[in-house]
Amino acid sequence: MKEFFVGESNVYPKIKGIKNNSYYQGLLQNLYAGGDGEMACFFQFTYQSFILSPFGSEHSKLFSEIAEEDLVHAKHLAEGIISLGGDPAFMSTQGVWLSGRVVDYVKGVKQMVGINIEIKEKLIIDYKTTIAKIDELRLRRMLEGILEEEENHLAKLKTIYRAMQ
Repeated sequence: MKEFFVGESNVYPKIKGIKNNSYYQGLLQNLYAGGDGEMACFFQFTYQSFILSPFGSEHSKLFSEIAEEDLVHAKHLAEGIISLGGDPAFMSTQGVWLSGRVVDYVKGVKQMVGINIEIKEKLIIDYKTTIAKIDELRLRRMLEGILEEEENHLAKLKTIYRAMQ
């Protein structure tokens, strides 16, 4: 995923030349820094990776990889927000600031995976709802690319959860 930090990408087209649009900007803002958005997911998965890392857990590695991809998603959403005339502040459109309170600090691995499944399911619904509200093709393509990766995250988490049963 690191290659998306430099250069162009077909998965994440650059969002340039779009006129300011506060409605689209607000939709992206919630995906970016809402309580269940990409930055909240990044915090959640990073924390879990840190907690599990000393135990050499395979889950720690997966959680770290998902956190890195969520940060890439957040970066592209932030670029989109800026292109639409907004400020990618760490808050939702309702003015709720993002903080460490969004993290669920459970310690059991099975609980972590279960919570992560819930978070990703909610985020996927949010992406699908947002995509349905956007007519601009480049913006839709970017969101659809992120959605596909979120669905892959969810599939991996569900596979792990089933193996824990």
